[in-house]
Amino acid sequence: MRVLIVARGYPSEKYNINGIFEFDQAKALASSGHEVILAAVDVRSLRRWRRWGYVNFVKDGVHVEALNIPCGRVPKFILNKFRKIALSKIYSRVVKKHGKPDVIHSHFIGIGYTTAKVFREKGIPLVHTEHYSGMNQVELSNYYHKLGSFTYENMTKIIVVSEYLKNNIMKKFGIEPAVVPNIVDLSKFNYEIKKKNKIKFNFISVGSLSKNKRMDLLINAFNDAFKDEVNVNLFIYGEGSERKNLEDLINKLNLRKRVILMGLKDRKIIAKKMQESHCFVLASKLETFGVVYIEAMSMGLPVIATKCGGPEDFINRENGVLVEVDNVYDLTTSLIFMKEHIKSFNRKRISDSVKIRYSPNVISEQLNVIYKEITSNR
Repeated sequence: MRVLIVARGYPSEKYNINGIFEFDQAKALASSGHEVILAAVDVRSLRRWRRWGYVNFVKDGVHVEALNIPCGRVPKFILNKFRKIALSKIYSRVVKKHGKPDVIHSHFIGIGYTTAKVFREKGIPLVHTEHYSGMNQVELSNYYHKLGSFTYENMTKIIVVSEYLKNNIMKKFGIEPAVVPNIVDLSKFNYEIKKKNKIKFNFISVGSLSKNKRMDLLINAFNDAFKDEVNVNLFIYGEGSERKNLEDLINKLNLRKRVILMGLKDRKIIAKKMQESHCFVLASKLETFGVVYIEAMSMGLPVIATKCGGPEDFINRENGVLVEVDNVYDLTTSLIFMKEHIKSFNRKRISDSVKIRYSPNVISEQLNVIYKEITSNR
């Protein structure tokens, strides 16, 4: 089957997590025997320097056809027009080079809306996977409600990445999506039996340095839990607008030697650090899934997560702890609990549970069933 994946971007050496969810899924589908083309419309600002215009290449069996247009902060209606023009141009190239796709599959609401606009009358089955955490908010803005209504009504099949998001989509839009979670890349995140440092205890966190990820709450909780324990460390991977505030907080708490902002790193480097760590922790306000939790669990790490919309699907007493959102006391006591009870967690069992539910072959098979269902009715 020829599958066209429509994405916000594609991973590159410089921006290795751009469009990574879409690309990981495309790679899994290609490995399962599909001809997969990834159409990427990248409208990030000039600050995200990359080659402008058309880019095309083949990687991991996926044919990438991309158009880079540096838009940045322009009105949303203009952004949507740029996306529509760009996607139409990419599609013309795809058809000339590869032929007409059997299925078109978009990810995330912005580019999903564009996909519905461009392809709704072309007679091709359309699938959309919703990842956008904003769809888990109690109140949606009029703009996103309009986008969601149009997109979901014009798709043949809607998929979401968690049960929590499914329930929210049902309440807000009156449709019942299928649930297909994100993929974990087992080639990078895979459990190996290695001895941990018995003297030092390492927590690791991965996420953008944004208000949603609540790294400030984590740093304060870490300070409350281990202020006087010099052999306990916290390594935070990611970049974002809150970096300066977090640096100031770390300095204020005199934690410069034990809370380290590692910056934005390649996933291989993060996986290596996970291998050296004891526990993963992320205190997000809102998630639709939370693939970094799964990546950590794939490495055999128990996790501390918040009840933020995604982790409730997969965190239990055997693999971690769930805490309330924005609750520094809950988070503090959970950090202490993990340090004191880390030996009670079976790392291999944690890793194996991820492979059973989130490996590429498992997720691609779930998508195969959906693709066959919607194409057999044509």
